[in-house]
Amino acid sequence: MILSLPMALLGSYQTVSAKEVILYSSNQPELIEMVSRGFEGKTAIKVSAVRLGTGEAMKRIQAEKDNPLGDIFWSGDVAVLDNAKSNFMSYKSPEAKVLPRHYIEQDNLWTSTNVHIMIIMYNKKLVSESEKPLEWKNLFLPKWKGKIVMANPEKSGSAYAQVYGLHKLYGWDGLKKLIANAKILDSSSLIYKGTAEGEYPLGITMEYAAYRYIAGGSKDVGILYPQDGAFDAPEGAAIIKNCKHPEEAKMFLDYLLSKEVEKEIFEKHYRRPARPDVVISEGLPKISDIKLMKGFDPLEANRLEKEILKQWKEIILGK
Repeated sequence: MILSLPMALLGSYQTVSAKEVILYSSNQPELIEMVSRGFEGKTAIKVSAVRLGTGEAMKRIQAEKDNPLGDIFWSGDVAVLDNAKSNFMSYKSPEAKVLPRHYIEQDNLWTSTNVHIMIIMYNKKLVSESEKPLEWKNLFLPKWKGKIVMANPEKSGSAYAQVYGLHKLYGWDGLKKLIANAKILDSSSLIYKGTAEGEYPLGITMEYAAYRYIAGGSKDVGILYPQDGAFDAPEGAAIIKNCKHPEEAKMFLDYLLSKEVEKEIFEKHYRRPARPDVVISEGLPKISDIKLMKGFDPLEANRLEKEILKQWKEIILGK
């Protein structure tokens, strides 16, 4: 699907006429449109967006490597981007200087634009404040059997990040206990929707997915940042090697990483900024105030994926 967005009014950037940038993106159409219109308004550079999943985009970029049709990809798990980094060009955006070093590929082949925090979502009608699980390992307790939902890591990148983090913390013994208690669903959206609607007491999901309900006025949804360490999984963007519009792609990446745009993306779509200098809503803690698990490494997660998923499947089949 190609989404060609109309030109907006000219803004503060230097005007460039009759130019374009081809964007491959896995984000929601509303988010793609908001950012594209804003960029067009600042630069007069037309954005043509092709929306497709991250895995599909990586396959397409590889297939087109001798004649790239896209210019830039935004956004996907940095482990997936790292796996495909031979197809990206190096670019160090001036906007990236404020980012934590591990949010940027060592040769500047990808750059983080936002970060997902993996959390426990709970329904306050079904889980009292006194019994809510404060640590990941509390989910292993027999009282939660059949009351926890999580997505299938074989079908969801965010669910795989959660499984990798729990494996780092508690090994296969912990994951076996979790699998014994949890219902495994095929879609990540079923986790936060079902928990918000009271179908399930607890869901393992992404912070932004749960926070959307809170920001929307829900009194039933709560977010728990496990005291044994929440997981931070950055997502990023990358410019395609030998693309036809490299200068426009660089400008688009600069725009994505700017403080103003990361703040707008959070305020309208609840994606936590990669930039630590963006002030976010009072409804969420600063990332510096969240206890994050030490040793959560998206690149290691990528290297171990086949091994972990193979063992996961064997445990599920033997459940």
